[in-house]
Amino acid sequence: MSKPVRLAITAVAVVLLIFSASKIGWHYYQLYTGARAYEDIRIETVTEIEDAEEVVEKFSTISIDFDALYNINPDIIAWLYIPYTPVSYPVLRGTTNQTYLRTTYDKKSNILGSIFQDYRNDADFNDPNTVIYGHNTSNDSMFGSLKKYKQQDYATEHADVHVIRENDVLVYEVFTVYETLATSNTYTIKFANDETFINFLDEMRSKTLVAVGTPPFSEDILTLSTCTGGDKAMRLVLQARFVESAPR
Repeated sequence: MSKPVRLAITAVAVVLLIFSASKIGWHYYQLYTGARAYEDIRIETVTEIEDAEEVVEKFSTISIDFDALYNINPDIIAWLYIPYTPVSYPVLRGTTNQTYLRTTYDKKSNILGSIFQDYRNDADFNDPNTVIYGHNTSNDSMFGSLKKYKQQDYATEHADVHVIRENDVLVYEVFTVYETLATSNTYTIKFANDETFINFLDEMRSKTLVAVGTPPFSEDILTLSTCTGGDKAMRLVLQARFVESAPR
């Protein structure tokens, strides 16, 4: 091999190495800045509730400043909180499911995106099936920690899911954990009648990998969806039945 050829190959290898390193560096920079942004909003809007009676009354151990949230972004419709897990984020609702896929709550482009409700859902969480999406991350931010629900003990110990809104807290209980295609019936929002919805719930229970709590009969449910981290067509899903609500 001639010297010019060797030099050309070396130059190409160096360029590829620099490109790969910069790409990796940019990825981790995005993770860092995104994580900092969500930590900032928690500092600004989340208050820990220490009074035991108030915790019981409000069904949650945190209180949210919704005036501050609305000033940041009126597309924020709630705060999703799973006690004793990393999940504590504002819930966004865009005009499509792409709006906040790669955009944080403060409307900045970032690979972390936002935790967001399916745009087909009503913002009031009154649909039979309300779907919320979030990215699967390696550092357990966003919905990265949901993969731990494939462990029975973890799922059982962290079954309560709180949707905190301006005037109330909606409490859900996880009843099933499974993997499914992104195109499956899991993402059905509306139903023709009660019988159709009950059949849907039966189908969801039939997918179960990890069973938790009490299966719903006809209660509204909350569906949390994220990528599996493997097959791009597959999703990891947690579904929780509505239990009760409390005024704030």
